[in-house]
Amino acid sequence: MEEIELVEGLRQRREEVVAVFLERYRPLFYHCISHFEPDPAARDDLYQDVVMYVLHRLDGDRYDASKGSLGTWLYRVAWCRCVDLKRKQAARRHPRLTQFGEQMPDRADESPQPAEQVGDAEIGSLVRRGMATLEQEERSLLELRFVDGRTLQEISARLSISLEQTKYRLKRASTSLRKVLLNELALEEA
Repeated sequence: MEEIELVEGLRQRREEVVAVFLERYRPLFYHCISHFEPDPAARDDLYQDVVMYVLHRLDGDRYDASKGSLGTWLYRVAWCRCVDLKRKQAARRHPRLTQFGEQMPDRADESPQPAEQVGDAEIGSLVRRGMATLEQEERSLLELRFVDGRTLQEISARLSISLEQTKYRLKRASTSLRKVLLNELALEEA
């Protein structure tokens, strides 16, 4: 079944098309979900939520076949949905309750707690060691984007390369750093 035919069938909620869709893209969704949820039971719940969200997005004509494949679009939508749900879950997990009679502060205390400071220092040290192993261009790109807070357009102009090349090189540099950090964590755990 072609992607366009599949999308139209999903919009019409034809049962046989939905079955083909679920069979074809279940591994893709579970691959995405496994990055966010280690518990198998919770993965199943998240899978159902993601599928419903994807179908809702398809109904809203959010998918454009001229911009890429359906699989790529589905993975991106699933990833973003998982990120949103995990953020909401984390926000619900850390409420600070006040005791009876305690004064409510005018605004939330945004200063990091001691455990956060220690964790940030440890992560910062790990990232600095990882950055030192990267090539100069990769290190420069990551520093311009994430340390200096430059936009992709500013980086592109500064390096005299196209915006697409900037995106490509930045993605490659991020991947390189991720590999270094994962290897470093694996060595520390061993």
